[in-house]
Amino acid sequence: MTNLIGIGPIAAGAYVATNMDNFILLAALLARYRRQSINVVAGYFTCMLILVIVGFGISEIANYVPIRYLGLLGVVPIYIGVAELVRIYRGKEETAVATEPSLDSNRRVFSTTLISQLGNGVDTILIIGILFADSTPATDTLIIFTLAAMAITFVLVAMYAVRHPTVGSLISRYAHHILPFILIIVGVYVLANTATDALPN
Repeated sequence: MTNLIGIGPIAAGAYVATNMDNFILLAALLARYRRQSINVVAGYFTCMLILVIVGFGISEIANYVPIRYLGLLGVVPIYIGVAELVRIYRGKEETAVATEPSLDSNRRVFSTTLISQLGNGVDTILIIGILFADSTPATDTLIIFTLAAMAITFVLVAMYAVRHPTVGSLISRYAHHILPFILIIVGVYVLANTATDALPN
């Protein structure tokens, strides 16, 4: 039970760490298309659903990997976290910015959000896939609910940040310095081969 509870914060941390650029982009799109926010939100949720499905598909492929090697997937988030730290402290940190042309079609606003969010989703797919691959079916369900809750939270916080620019500025300024450490923690969790790992039959 303890490990079932523990996977929630790990999944939430992984989501936050790999989606901060998406969050900044989401807030920018909500600010740009204030009158069409429902289409922005729909595009964001659709993107997250696609990322989870693809990540789960990757985890299914990982089922063909010998069980003793699954824990080594933890190297991936650790590598991404360390690479982000190096980039930040070398002064090469980049912030996602919405540069799309002004669009007023509901379908185009939806498509703009979906495509731009998917463009930032590769690391999310990898980390989600690793979490699914390294967990039992019971924890997979908890991971899915956690990711859904985080997606909703991101939308609510982004809407709040649009109405309160100071909050959005603080998030943009400091979040990137914290998130690499979260990725490293996720990687260590996977490498630790905890009780939530898949067990051989």
